[in-house]
Amino acid sequence: MKRLAVFAGLLLSTMPALAAPDFSGNWEVAVREFGDHNYYLPMQDGRLTLEVHGDGYTGRFGQIAFTGAVEKDGLHLACNDKGRDCGRLVLQLSGNRLSGKGELVQSSPVIALPVSLEGKRPATRPQNAAVHDYDPQSFHNFYSPALAPVMHLFPGDSVKTRTLDSRGQDRDGKPRAPRGNPLTGPFYVEGAMPGDTLVVHLDRVRTNRDSAYQSDLVATTALETGAIEQQAKFESGFHAWKIDAAAGTASVIDPDGKLKPFTIKLSPMLGCVGVAPPHDETLGSGHLGAFGGNMDSPEIREGATLYFPVFQPGALFYLGDGHAEQGDGELPGQGLETSMDVQFTVDVIPNVSLGQMRVEDGSFEMVMGTGGTLDAAMKNATTGMSRWLAATYHLAPQDVAAVLGTEMKYEIAEVVDSEYDVVAKVSKDALARLGKP
Repeated sequence: MKRLAVFAGLLLSTMPALAAPDFSGNWEVAVREFGDHNYYLPMQDGRLTLEVHGDGYTGRFGQIAFTGAVEKDGLHLACNDKGRDCGRLVLQLSGNRLSGKGELVQSSPVIALPVSLEGKRPATRPQNAAVHDYDPQSFHNFYSPALAPVMHLFPGDSVKTRTLDSRGQDRDGKPRAPRGNPLTGPFYVEGAMPGDTLVVHLDRVRTNRDSAYQSDLVATTALETGAIEQQAKFESGFHAWKIDAAAGTASVIDPDGKLKPFTIKLSPMLGCVGVAPPHDETLGSGHLGAFGGNMDSPEIREGATLYFPVFQPGALFYLGDGHAEQGDGELPGQGLETSMDVQFTVDVIPNVSLGQMRVEDGSFEMVMGTGGTLDAAMKNATTGMSRWLAATYHLAPQDVAAVLGTEMKYEIAEVVDSEYDVVAKVSKDALARLGKP
């Protein structure tokens, strides 16, 4: 018996110790208070990065730093926000899933609140970048983080799809959704987390039928009081337009008088492009803001690259409201409303966000400014462009003033909806004289 005990002891001494769980790497996490969001806490949805250092761990969640070590009941982490204690977490690992509990300190009033955490490893691409065909069967008239994604995409993937016109009619003129800018989507982009930037390149934006329509009076919100009174003598209606895609033109069907020779050049664009708004907001498809939305900018056309701040996991990208052409301001309250064939490609810039929508084409860098007044939208656009220049080219405020004071251009994209959109533009030729970013 004694020999057996000695043998058992030798066997145990030569067996390798059980490997400690490895918490290191990137995690997509959701932190909740009593199972729900609390937007006053230092953590909500985002990317938690953990690294091993000797016997301990360090971590980052945005600006928040963590330090800790593995103990019997899990990974103990202390939270520090710019030198201020912001709580404690204890995390457990099960395969590619992370879970845990703890307390986080709310900033105002200062109080520690119980929280739970759930996390997962980022999804792994199953194949090389792919081109997906998406034939939409349902549409939505609002932007929301609560809607189930119609498709999951990886950075580099492309989608070929279609949009309806603002009345909900498809390429055959068949009603498919309620009026009011029905949207295709949302599309979930793997790896996109709050604090990132979603990149959408518009590879193709083309009309897919030979008809369009537009209101036949200028919207009253774009006119002075006297002009509104004069216009009120006329009965409002719609112009029906004929699209000639081969010729690249459109003209009014059965025009009267001066409009008989009036033909316009097509410049297809998307009036609505956006991601799910921040927090738990659900906004109608006519709204616009930092998330994008009903921007109605002629700059959102084939060849443009769009940059959106990400507010929700996956970003949740929506598009719709095709215009065969539109003048600045969308003055009748509509462009040449029609349906579209669209192809777009997605990408993600991690841990960078301007906080508002930006657009780039072959000639200009642009920032979209939105607000409840034209003045507020212009200031939002100017502020955004100033911040982007400072961050991208490492310019001091005096340098920004020199650039904007000589090179800034503005376009008034939208003046007839619930919010206004002003586009601040700086040419790439001018920026090239600053050297490489």
